[in-house]
Amino acid sequence: MNFLLYHTPIFYLIQSLWRDEAFSYFMAKPDIIRVIINTANDFNPPLYYLLLHLWIMIFGKSDEFLRLLSFLPFIVTVYVAYLLGSKLFGKKFALFVALFTFLNPMLLYYAFEMRMYSFYALFTFCSLYFFSTKNWKWYIITSVLGLYTQPFFLLVIISYFIYILFTQAKKYRQKLIFLTVKPLLFYLPWLPILANQFIHSKNSWMFPVDFQLVKSVLGNLFVNYEGTPGNWWPYTTIISILIVLFIVVAAKKYRKKAYLFLIPIFVPLSSVLIYSILRRPIYVNRYLIFITVFEIMIVSLGIWSIKNRILRWSTAALWLVFLIFFNIAIAPYHKKTDFKTTFAEINQLAKPEDYVFAKTPIGFLESAYYYKDTKKVFIYNPQNITIPNYIGITATFSNVSRTKLANAPSRNFLIADDGSYEIVINK
Repeated sequence: MNFLLYHTPIFYLIQSLWRDEAFSYFMAKPDIIRVIINTANDFNPPLYYLLLHLWIMIFGKSDEFLRLLSFLPFIVTVYVAYLLGSKLFGKKFALFVALFTFLNPMLLYYAFEMRMYSFYALFTFCSLYFFSTKNWKWYIITSVLGLYTQPFFLLVIISYFIYILFTQAKKYRQKLIFLTVKPLLFYLPWLPILANQFIHSKNSWMFPVDFQLVKSVLGNLFVNYEGTPGNWWPYTTIISILIVLFIVVAAKKYRKKAYLFLIPIFVPLSSVLIYSILRRPIYVNRYLIFITVFEIMIVSLGIWSIKNRILRWSTAALWLVFLIFFNIAIAPYHKKTDFKTTFAEINQLAKPEDYVFAKTPIGFLESAYYYKDTKKVFIYNPQNITIPNYIGITATFSNVSRTKLANAPSRNFLIADDGSYEIVINK
């Protein structure tokens, strides 16, 4: 039982919430109009927060139930992946795609996180399925939902546009291009907000792109590796090489079908990396989770393209073993700071007149989420330093920065970023 709870993706469901998840909760908690207004002041569209708002109304404040909202689209994603595989090459190929989707470390991780990325992956798979089957009505619907889930979904639409431009006959091209970009018409109301968000996102926590990231990026996106543990970069480089080999095999046998997956991998990825190097960093694994979807498809196609039946199924089996092993190996390294246990203790000790102060803005959202009285949680900021927008506090809270602690008889629980705390009585 200990192995299942702490060395498999189940661990992602039961562990303490982290800052971004607490941020999601506070973004979704107010009334619907306020959710939309708050979202406009943040960096993401409102769809996920509106869904989470309804989910909170039904299930309340429970870590596990809040995270299960992300697990539902993950299950649907696996089903859509099976449908897509079946449509392309039949049920045996669909089995490859469904299993590789279900066990993919990136998709599995975000299937248990209270963020929008599981929906983002679902709408990517749906748009790909409806795009490839030319079901334009549902392609437009799922693409619009994707656009209102995460702004980087724009790159998916652009990739489909480029695919049409380079693969379709000239007499069909104009109509197909219009249908492909039509979802953007429904995104026009949000574009001014998106532009304003991008302008105000200049002060960012994102790290610069270096050669180490570039050479391992395909593997990083496939397995959701972000540098922890620090000595796994060579392994994700090897995974990147293997993905390239699958790409070569797939493109050699099924060139046109391979383009449908390759263009949405390399066009957005190269654009983001080049912009990050030349202008400012915008690369983040989870923002590009849609690339993982297309990687799953090209790996599946590469394995399916192996002519020798025994070699094909042996390769598939080895890839599945690798995915299972990696999910087990990486799970402990995704451990979040255990604020849940900290505040289980504090909530027993604290009296109504007591206050909680996060020592830095980093630990504020978790403290506000887990403390029994959110209105008595503040940031201890004696130097009155401006809190960066990217931490997410300014979009959901106001006037939480304090230069002084509360005076006696109130007690102050000072929370460190590592989840430890001390009690201070200010005379």
